[in-house]
Formats: sequence, structure tokens, C-alpha cells
Amino acid sequence: MVFGLLFSLALLGLASVDPAGIAAVLVLLAHKRPLARSFIFLGGSFTALIAGGLVLAKGFGLAVLRFEKTHAWLVPGAETLAGLVLLVIGAALIWQLKTGRAAAGPSASMMKRLRLGDAQLFVLGAVIVTVQSIADVVFVIAMIHVGQLNLSTAGVVAAVGVYAVAALALQLAVIAAYRLAPQDQRARTLDKVHRLLTDYSNRALVCVSLALGCGLLIAGLLGFGR
Repeated sequence: MVFGLLFSLALLGLASVDPAGIAAVLVLLAHKRPLARSFIFLGGSFTALIAGGLVLAKGFGLAVLRFEKTHAWLVPGAETLAGLVLLVIGAALIWQLKTGRAAAGPSASMMKRLRLGDAQLFVLGAVIVTVQSIADVVFVIAMIHVGQLNLSTAGVVAAVGVYAVAALALQLAVIAAYRLAPQDQRARTLDKVHRLLTDYSNRALVCVSLALGCGLLIAGLLGFGR
């Protein structure tokens, strides 16, 4: 049971593509102290994911578990709502891709913030992933589900940690590709990775949003019938 939970959380984390975070890492790797500042940025993201996951799992998740005992419609209702939201997001992303309006990189304001000091960079990493996680209803539902399983504190920390590492796997892969590339080819490598991940992240978001949206919508509607 525990292994299955960790495996499913890892898959959800890998599916949780963060285009803004990936673009930020690509920019950081092209400037001074690339590795150090990239890990500072990801350190903020990792800390925020752990903190947010624990709050949802140990706080909100337990509250939902108590409330669910007397309000059976709560979980099916949340799944149905989450499914509809994801389907709307998927449709919006398809429209952006067809019209050429999908985000291809960080905005001018983010570029400016990425030049700030290390402490501000750590906070920026935390803020970006927090906003992404709030918008990502799958993260919220997954963490609440972890809280409903009545795991030990160590089990909850492990579950949230697995999701957090998986969610940052693409950013870590970008750093690894940069580090392994010959020094005179790093700029070219970053350019190739940027083009690849821009296309991948947008299309992956569409697939994940539509697939999980349909799954959650079906699960929610079936839950009302139980």
C-alpha cells in the first residue's frame, strides 16, 4: 500500500510540469554562479512544496477526513470540481498553442527578479512553486488524500518528499544536462534543452490536464452514486 502510494505520488509529481520554474532555471544557468544560484532557487521551491504538502496533509486533510464522515458529498464534489477545472485549463492551453500564445519563457519582470540576491532568489523559487501548486488542483487533492490515510508523521513526510522531488525532476535534469555538457557547448546545450522543454511542457500540460480532468470528473460523478 505504501509503495503504491509513493509510486502514484511520484507519477503525479512528474506530471506536474512547471514551465515557469523550468524557464527560470534555464536563465539562471546562463548567468554568473549558475549551479549555486539554480540550487538556491530550487531549494526555495522544494521547501515550499514540503511546507505546503504538510499543511494540506496534516492540517486540511485531517479536517476533510472528519468533515467527510458527516458530509459524504464532499470528496465527490471536490473531485468533480477539480475535473472541470482541469478540463477548462486543458482547453485553454490548446487554444493558446493553436493561436501561438503559449508562454515560451520567463516574463521581463521575472527576468529582473532572477538577478536579485540569493535570499530573494530563494523566496522567488518558493513563491513560483506555491502559486503553481495552488493552481494545480491535483497537488491539493493528492496531499489531502495523503492526510486521509492516517499515516505516521514520518510516512507523511516521506510521501510529500517523494512528490516534491518528482515535481522538480525536470529542473534537476536541466541542471544535470548543463553540468555534463562540455564547457564550450553549454550555451548550445541550454538552447536545445530550452526548445525541447518548451514544446514538451506545453503539450504535457495539455495531456495531463485533459487525462486527469476526465479521470477526476468520472470518479466524482461515480462517487455521488455510492
